[in-house]
Amino acid sequence: MAIRFGAGFPGCREGTAYPVGFVRPEALTTFARRAEELGYYSIWSNDHLTSRQGIRETQPGTPNFYEPLVTYASLVNVTERLRFMLSTIVVPQRDIVLLAKQVATLDRLSGGRVLLGVGLGSNREEFEALHPAHKDVHRGRWLEEGIRGLRLLFGNGPASLHGEYVQFAGVELAPKPSQSPLPIYLAAHKPVGLQRAGRLADGLILAGLPPERAGRAWREAKAAAAAHGRDPEQIRLHVQTWLTFGDSRRDAEIRALRSQHLRRTAAETRKPDDEILARYRAGNLLGTPAQIVDQIRAFEAAGATHLGIVFVVDTMDELLHDMDVFARSVMPAFAAA
Repeated sequence: MAIRFGAGFPGCREGTAYPVGFVRPEALTTFARRAEELGYYSIWSNDHLTSRQGIRETQPGTPNFYEPLVTYASLVNVTERLRFMLSTIVVPQRDIVLLAKQVATLDRLSGGRVLLGVGLGSNREEFEALHPAHKDVHRGRWLEEGIRGLRLLFGNGPASLHGEYVQFAGVELAPKPSQSPLPIYLAAHKPVGLQRAGRLADGLILAGLPPERAGRAWREAKAAAAAHGRDPEQIRLHVQTWLTFGDSRRDAEIRALRSQHLRRTAAETRKPDDEILARYRAGNLLGTPAQIVDQIRAFEAAGATHLGIVFVVDTMDELLHDMDVFARSVMPAFAAA
């Protein structure tokens, strides 16, 4: 299968990848239209409801997190084929019935263009800020109940679930999603998560892993699928990676170190710059377009069929520029596939 490319949507990335003040509401429409014009298959949004300490230490103001489902709904009628990747919705932070209603509505309005990724969330600090009474819960079980609930609600007839964390009774959800069934992808990278993905999900989402580790994780998830009587060839690998262009690989590394993405990472991990850069270099894309083509080949060899690119920049103008460079100088190398 030919590899497809998505562009990282900036609506919920202030403070994490981009500086506060990066996003103007009108620019989100410009971004989506431009992504479609340039031939991107999808846009990728993440999910945050509040900021965390690493952001507060590195930014002077509060980031604007544009809720992804609401924001995507505003883009349905200004695009025609662009897919809306949710990577990822943090299930333990969401009411499952409302989430199912929002996803089904968006999929119906967009004509089946939703790609639903779910996960635990990368930062427990955010979960505990939103649910201080649930600090000791098992988020993995909550996630599994949430996935089960979504599938029940997207199915036929009244749906009920009486779980430890997710409960609803006799809910009739309409409209249903345009896609039937609607695939659910799971973000994971640890062994328990990879087992969960193979057992429950229609695909695996990996983020920031070196290609060789991504390949091992993918094989583990497929083995888990086979062990549970599922066809591993029916699930797909989606990879989110960050990209920094430069006139050389070293130039790109210097640019990356100046970015909010790595400054926030340094604040949260308390690691020195050389360690931060080494980790970033291993799992992401840096350098000239030709160098980045070679780096993507490694992810393709690992099994990725859908690559979400978060461009590491400081301004929206730079983001649109780098999207253009990638589309014109990198994507054509994969068109023949």
